[in-house]
Amino acid sequence: MLEMHDSREPEPSARGWKLAALKFAFAAALIWAMIHFGWLRLDVLAQVAVRPWLFLLAALLMLAGLLLTVVRWQALLAVQGVRPGAREVLRLGFIGFFFSCVIPGSVSGDAVKAWYVARRHGQTTEVITSVLLDRFIGLYTFMVAASAAIGASWWSESFRRVRSTAGIELVCRLVVALALVMTVFVVLALSKTAKRSRLFARAMRRLPFHAQLQKMHDAIYLYRSHKRALAFIILMSVTAQVPMILCNYALGKVLGDSLPISSYFFLASVGLVINSLPVLPGGLGTGEAGYRMLFSAFGSGVGAEVAALWHVLFFAWSIIGLLLYLKGKAAYQTPAGEPQPQRTL
Repeated sequence: MLEMHDSREPEPSARGWKLAALKFAFAAALIWAMIHFGWLRLDVLAQVAVRPWLFLLAALLMLAGLLLTVVRWQALLAVQGVRPGAREVLRLGFIGFFFSCVIPGSVSGDAVKAWYVARRHGQTTEVITSVLLDRFIGLYTFMVAASAAIGASWWSESFRRVRSTAGIELVCRLVVALALVMTVFVVLALSKTAKRSRLFARAMRRLPFHAQLQKMHDAIYLYRSHKRALAFIILMSVTAQVPMILCNYALGKVLGDSLPISSYFFLASVGLVINSLPVLPGGLGTGEAGYRMLFSAFGSGVGAEVAALWHVLFFAWSIIGLLLYLKGKAAYQTPAGEPQPQRTL
């Protein structure tokens, strides 16, 4: 297995800080431009004060979705034989949420979670695999849900009008294509025939870092022999998606949107995929622009505002990660095999 030789906490380079500052500046400029041109309206966001209980419901729905993703990651770790315990997984899950919003450079909160778990428990390859799979499964579930919504509505008269909007039909085709490609990847990664194939072995050996990739493939293939755990992971992923979509729907209602909940299975699924693109910190700016395009195609003018409220809630919940990190920082720096300082949640 891969070993971790550097015991220091990962620190961003000066170049990383500069790139992060540039990204934040660009995100701020993009949001300012959207406000200036009336694409993101502060008076619409003020509707939160009119429907505060609905906004609170949206916050609780998001929290439920975040907690379910933490449970999913714990199940992924358990299959790999890494069992940090529910409290530690919960702490690191929220710490990952926080760093995904603010960390400089291209390293995301996923990398921070992986570093700390591997630092405490070893098994670096297995930990990295669990984190990558957690991200992959989350995106895959959203892609499948959006594809199902597209397929169910494709020939309806109302969706024909939506597809006629510039760029929306291309987005739909890309979503379905990516869902199919990701499905093929899943089938090949878990296929006994592919693993035993000489052609697959030769192709793997020609890839850069083929030894590490082979170990990661072995770690992924391990889920094939844990069918109950795999079923539970899929169930958690599907279940986690429901409160996330309902959160978007509740935010739309806060802003007075009249679209039916069925539209949100497409809008929220595709919108959150756009928001998760590693372009700007936390999806700031890109999420608002993507949501605005999608909602406009459905005849709604509150897309950018829904994304803005989503970011407010996500950043608010991520503060828990900051507090947990500051409270238990010494414990997370303790290498595997050494006594861990006592701490409470």
